[in-house]
Amino acid sequence: MSERTPDAAGLLDEVLTAYGGLERWRSVTALTAHGRFGGLLRSRFPGSRMAEVTVRVQLAQQHAVFHGFPQAGQQAVFDRGDVRIETRGGELISARCNARAAFAGFNGLRRNLRWDALDAAYFAGYAFWNYLSTPLLLTREGIAITDGDTWPEAGQRWRRLEVDFPPDLHTHSRHQTFYVDAAGLIRRHDYVAHPIGRWAHAAHYCSDHQRFAGLVFPARRRVRPQGPGGRTLSHPVLVALDIDNIETET
Repeated sequence: MSERTPDAAGLLDEVLTAYGGLERWRSVTALTAHGRFGGLLRSRFPGSRMAEVTVRVQLAQQHAVFHGFPQAGQQAVFDRGDVRIETRGGELISARCNARAAFAGFNGLRRNLRWDALDAAYFAGYAFWNYLSTPLLLTREGIAITDGDTWPEAGQRWRRLEVDFPPDLHTHSRHQTFYVDAAGLIRRHDYVAHPIGRWAHAAHYCSDHQRFAGLVFPARRRVRPQGPGGRTLSHPVLVALDIDNIETET
């Protein structure tokens, strides 16, 4: 069962309404997003490095497919924690079960310097699935949500949702914070990117919200390091994601 305090439930309802409404979100089975991916983290991606990104995510289950990665004519598949590289026709090239475990312990030391295609498929797979399924993501079973103190930023006071995710959901960290403006739009999202390191505190900014097929998405995302006291460092930009179009399937 999901757990929400009354104030958190009210704020989440505002967010869902601002993003197109829960009924519309629940009518969609999959999304395909087209955009451009950059920032410091992209240097860890092998092959094409996914500069131009086309990704299809399913909303009901943790599944994402990146077309043209790591090479033209190939696709990277994230499927509930397992990953594989295939030809566009579905012929298996390589695979890894329980891909998150490869980032831990001794194996994780190599991943501080470089990733292989399966590492990148796991990280990008769960991250894009989280980003593109939000705010519907926050209605899933097993998620606990409370309301936090308001936060002053950009000349505004943003309300906060403190979210705890269940262990079986692939995401950056168990605890995350979502900042909501007066219009009900998520403007900032804080987490620790554990596959990178327990030190990887990030502030993920969302702007230029646009409507695609009846749903609202931020067309511009910038992830920056988070410093002491929740303040954001201006450099480097860890992730820069610009969405050009999103298509939906029902």
